Amino acid sequence: MKPQEAPQHTSERRESRQARLAVALLYLIMSMPIGGWAARVPDVRRQVGADDALWGLANTVPSIGNVIGLCAIILLAGRVHDRLLAVAGAGLVLLTVPLIALSTSFTGVVLGLTTWALVAHIMDIPMGALALHVQRRYRRPLMGSFDACFGLGTLIGGATGTISTALDVRPWVQFAAMSGLLGLCLAATARWLPKDVSERTGTLRMSLRRRFNRRMLPITVMAFLSGYVSESAILWNAIYVSDTMGAGSVAGGISYTAAATAGTVAALLVVDRATARLGMVRLVRMSTLFAAGIFGVCLLISTPVAAITGFVLLAAGMACVNPSVYTLAGNQEGLSPSEGVSMVELGQMPGASIAAPALIGALSGLIGLRVALASIVIAVLLLSVLVGQVRYASS
Repeated sequence: MKPQEAPQHTSERRESRQARLAVALLYLIMSMPIGGWAARVPDVRRQVGADDALWGLANTVPSIGNVIGLCAIILLAGRVHDRLLAVAGAGLVLLTVPLIALSTSFTGVVLGLTTWALVAHIMDIPMGALALHVQRRYRRPLMGSFDACFGLGTLIGGATGTISTALDVRPWVQFAAMSGLLGLCLAATARWLPKDVSERTGTLRMSLRRRFNRRMLPITVMAFLSGYVSESAILWNAIYVSDTMGAGSVAGGISYTAAATAGTVAALLVVDRATARLGMVRLVRMSTLFAAGIFGVCLLISTPVAAITGFVLLAAGMACVNPSVYTLAGNQEGLSPSEGVSMVELGQMPGASIAAPALIGALSGLIGLRVALASIVIAVLLLSVLVGQVRYASS
């Protein structure tokens, strides 16, 4: 029997590797345009003739797309196949971004950014669910590597945008080339995505009722806190280092890049291995306590070097949180992975999109940015407490 079983095992391993590669590509499709856009914002802004006030509006209105997209995907999750939603969302992202960069009107850019926010939500929840399906196939932690793909894609996109700017390549040309290449890769690998085998029974009301339960509450709160911490670090890192610490814009840029790189490297090289060795709950508790302690100390020292060190080690310490939250949500009894992941997105969006810019901004005006950033320490400590309250089914 063994000689006959070997080809089947080889085929299963090949299919698992292909599924992992296909899902990793989805994470790159999601993140590379984000990094590329961040690098080309000054060019697009000049292209449409927007001043500071108008550009602030251009980045506020798309929150409508976030809300609509999140509501839509919460209704669709668990009722439409994850593979179909992920591929459709990825295709729409690749189509939307070059069209935004091609627009010469402010209205066109605002509508484009709103559409981008909407279709990205159509993609991200099934993408996370598919990643959980792959992790179950491998029977070992993999979510850290997928998070690393997202971070790597952002860095690649940013580097591509910077090089394109230096070569005087127009933004729409850069994004059209990027979308074309990624689109070809998607067409070649879409059939490798894992099939969603979850049962779709019952009404929409039953599906929603299953998700809004006592077991999901601490996970949703953890998602809110994770979104708050991550987005706060992104928004205020460079400002704190360059302005509050007086180190200048170059140092602020270095701090942001170093922190992003540290989080990506930790997710790629450490998170999955440490999760397998220590267990998810223990790792999250140890990492968050480390991140809260070191970031708090660096805030007290109040020097540029301490500030950069604090943000770098905060990113490294938080690298295990997002993969763990997704795994916890996707392994809840009675829920499909996409239904669980939808609750993570429901918690993260207000933490990242509303609380992070608004709360720290308001506190900064009252007590200064250095003290306002202490709210990050509190949020990270709450994460270390909440992770012990979660119950989940092992994948």
